[in-house]
Amino acid sequence: MGLLYSFSIYFYHLLLKLVALWHPKAKLLNDGRKETFKILEQNPPSSNKRYWFHCASLGEYDMALPLIEACVAADPGIEIVVSFYSPSGMQHFHKRGFVPHAVFYLPPDLPSSMRRLVQEVGATRLYLLKYEFWPNLLCVAQNASVEVFSVSTLLRPSQVYFKWYGGYFRKALQRVSYFGVQNEATQNLLLSVGVTHEKIEIIGDLRFNRVLEAKAKAKPNSIIAQFTQGQDLLILGSSWPTEEALLYDLLSQINCKILIAPHDLSKTHLNQLKTQFPTALLFSNLKDTNLSEQQILILDTIGHLSAAYQYGSVAFIGGGFSGSLHNLLEPAAYGLPLLFGPKHQKFPEAQQFLDLGYAKEVTNAESLKEALQVFLKDNQQLRTQIEAQVFKMQVKIPFKLVN
Repeated sequence: MGLLYSFSIYFYHLLLKLVALWHPKAKLLNDGRKETFKILEQNPPSSNKRYWFHCASLGEYDMALPLIEACVAADPGIEIVVSFYSPSGMQHFHKRGFVPHAVFYLPPDLPSSMRRLVQEVGATRLYLLKYEFWPNLLCVAQNASVEVFSVSTLLRPSQVYFKWYGGYFRKALQRVSYFGVQNEATQNLLLSVGVTHEKIEIIGDLRFNRVLEAKAKAKPNSIIAQFTQGQDLLILGSSWPTEEALLYDLLSQINCKILIAPHDLSKTHLNQLKTQFPTALLFSNLKDTNLSEQQILILDTIGHLSAAYQYGSVAFIGGGFSGSLHNLLEPAAYGLPLLFGPKHQKFPEAQQFLDLGYAKEVTNAESLKEALQVFLKDNQQLRTQIEAQVFKMQVKIPFKLVN
């Protein structure tokens, strides 16, 4: 099975090179992997204590940051290196403030590549965020006596580890030294495939720590403050056309300000939004307009949405109609009740907020209208409750993960 797996990884690597000829994201990954060992050669270990964090994408890096900061606070001389699979992490990690000793793309999970990688990284620990379990990497790390910690692990029964044919991949899980899981369901799945109780601890989701840290550092936005003027504000966060169409169908019945932060910031989509909402203003074009008289503002920039939630009353989060639900925790940190589409099963925090009454599932314009009416009534009291709940959901980072 190991040979078949490695062959499939090698074939996928060749296919990626072909696709990179016309696909921008594939090209970024392919070109970036070529630089990995150059980066490591230029940044060899200069300390006897180096921790390596592997993150699939930027979202997992956000999850890792509270733990990274805790490790550095415990030992300022430690070196932190970070690897990514997705270009989103490589392109945007620098916006998060912390600067690792080295940042690089993870090479294809082939035995030869992983042996060289583990040797050149020279880490004493490898942290895997959420769900990144590469069999050859884990085998090589174990043979090199590298401790492997999986943090804020989240698993589902549909994954290959829990299928009758998943024995090879279950062995990869068993090579992990410690699992700090998000919930009891993940703990039970690990126990079902032979991972012992001693290796598992329910710690929760580190993203709660991250969003609260970001909230504490958030700066005011004078433009959005002038736009809201203390009125109720519905924020469409990382919206897709489905959420935008539902808003359009209900526009004449919504008596509040609206901020649209589209996921797709391409010129084509922004032009479509301007056609759909002709009176809307673009955030990047504002000059001396009297914003208090406007109902709709389109946030057509990157990096402003998280802090914009401080002015919101309700958040309608994009991706819930495609199964790719965007960040719920950022608006929840500010106490905003949440709305999202019906395809949220991969996101346990969505169900948590639904169960607590702090979120509602939206399927059409009528359900959106009803949810808004409920959440805009006694909004401040509800927001206070949600903020308190998010604060309680912070992770107390276990000592063993830091020292």
